[in-house]
Amino acid sequence: MTRPIHLSAATARTSAPSISSLIKLALERPQIVSLAAGFVDQQSLPVETTALAAAQILGDAPAGRAALQYGTTIGDEALRAILIERLEVQHGVPPGSYRRAVDRTILTTGSAQLIYLVGEALLDPGDVVIVEAPTYFVFLGPLETRGARAIRTPIDGQGLRIDALEATFERLRAEGSLDKVKLVYTIPEHSNPTGISLAAERRKPLVDLVRRWSDEAGHRIYLLEDSAYHGLSYDSKEADSLWSLDSEGETVILARTFSKTYSPGMKLGYGVLPGGLVDPVLTLKGNHDFGTSNFIQKLIRLVLANGEYDRQVERLKGVYARKRDVFLEALERHFEPIRDRVSWTRPHGGLYVWMTLPESVDTGFDGPLFRRCLEQDVIYVPGEFAFAPEPSAPPRNHLRLTYGVPDEAALAEGARRLAEAVRETLDSPEGPA
Repeated sequence: MTRPIHLSAATARTSAPSISSLIKLALERPQIVSLAAGFVDQQSLPVETTALAAAQILGDAPAGRAALQYGTTIGDEALRAILIERLEVQHGVPPGSYRRAVDRTILTTGSAQLIYLVGEALLDPGDVVIVEAPTYFVFLGPLETRGARAIRTPIDGQGLRIDALEATFERLRAEGSLDKVKLVYTIPEHSNPTGISLAAERRKPLVDLVRRWSDEAGHRIYLLEDSAYHGLSYDSKEADSLWSLDSEGETVILARTFSKTYSPGMKLGYGVLPGGLVDPVLTLKGNHDFGTSNFIQKLIRLVLANGEYDRQVERLKGVYARKRDVFLEALERHFEPIRDRVSWTRPHGGLYVWMTLPESVDTGFDGPLFRRCLEQDVIYVPGEFAFAPEPSAPPRNHLRLTYGVPDEAALAEGARRLAEAVRETLDSPEGPA
């Protein structure tokens, strides 16, 4: 007799990741040009640099043994100090200005673990997290697991709209939910999925607005700054981080990762937390893993110290800038006949382009466009996944495209196939939807 399995409520309310089926599809059909998975360029991964660094660590027996031993839950102190020193350089402040932040810096298994831990520390069922519309769809999964409400707020070409966020707070206050708001989530550099960055002139007002509504709510509301694409700017200098504009150090949670700028296989990220979150997050992380890979921390510390990390970032910027230009040029060329009905973003960094079609076009898995794209051997991420479920049904006429993985020839061909599928959908006698 088979006994029933009683899973937790958190498991029951967690949906399968939408991207999993796209990854499986790309593996099963290698002829497909995948403009879907946000992976990094395969050929740019720093194999030789990493091999040399690993050999250097392991070539010194005492250092090798230390690297292969357990570390601390908070992470390697020397690496944490280097990361804070780099923040000082980035923001042009005197050395030592951020020294006290070393004790509030936690090394994690990718920035995804930090984000998950922050949610675990803050969120109960029914709590509210305000997100951009659209937002990083993977972030919505942990919110679903926690039973939190994800409520979207519009962006424009300059990032999160401050007036719209103000209106969202006012609406939540009117409905009696302000006491449930715990977090505002934003991706200020080259956002996944749109490629849009938050304008410099909006950054300080955003921090001030969240702090002001914390006072209104009578409890701390945090601003989670997901800077996964920091450093991958191709055309201009990046603006100051939100974290640097939080003078009290009690509002902004800074999350960064080495996955996009060095290696996703390393799975190393870090966060600089407000003081009140450090102990709760460390307690939870201790229950997760006792600490992130000590060996990987030592390796990243070495490539930061010897300059190889920064050289890798410069190489990546060249690779991705060329890919972006090839892809955008191909989109312009192949979509020219239907340009009046299709638009897309032009990112200054990162890996993503966000495309918008007429509202009548359903870009979902069950819609006509995705079916035609499969016939053309090209895939994308339906934009509906990047929208929180509140306050209304998500729009279904967007798609997320990435130029990270395919080579330049494949990107040009992928743009051609996509344009053909979109044109067929728009010109279909039975209509686009």
